[in-house]
Amino acid sequence: MDVAVVGGGNSGLEAALQLIKIAKSIYLLERGSQLKADTVLVEKAKASEKVNIWTNTQVREIVGDKLVTGIRVQRNGKETLLPVQGVFVEIGSVPNSEIVGFVEKNRWGEITVNCECETNIPGLFASGDVTNVPEKQIVVAAGEGCKAALSTFRYLSQRQ
Repeated sequence: MDVAVVGGGNSGLEAALQLIKIAKSIYLLERGSQLKADTVLVEKAKASEKVNIWTNTQVREIVGDKLVTGIRVQRNGKETLLPVQGVFVEIGSVPNSEIVGFVEKNRWGEITVNCECETNIPGLFASGDVTNVPEKQIVVAAGEGCKAALSTFRYLSQRQ
């Protein structure tokens, strides 16, 4: 199966590297002139014969009826249809953490938590993609939510 990964940051490169194991070929599409990921990830992607890195590439359309059959892109002024059977959009996101402006955050705006989902404010817990926990995946966020609930219960139980 041929696939496209949209995004040249760490999320995109990590997705492409995971897909090497199962995809026949991977088109890594970045709209800028260079990849924005950590050097080690870029080097690993470039070392794989399966990964085709396309910079200066804008996605115009995902093509297909019930299933993906291609992705239309504009690259260096020319429009091209890539025949792929899957598209993974990995352009990152900005955490919606403004509501808690008083809590410690990292340089990306993610709320900093420890392994018990505690923030730097006693009694304030956080979980999910808004935190500094790696791997922004639904199953990880759900597990972190369970941890936060258990930690909150323990915190409240110790104060009664």
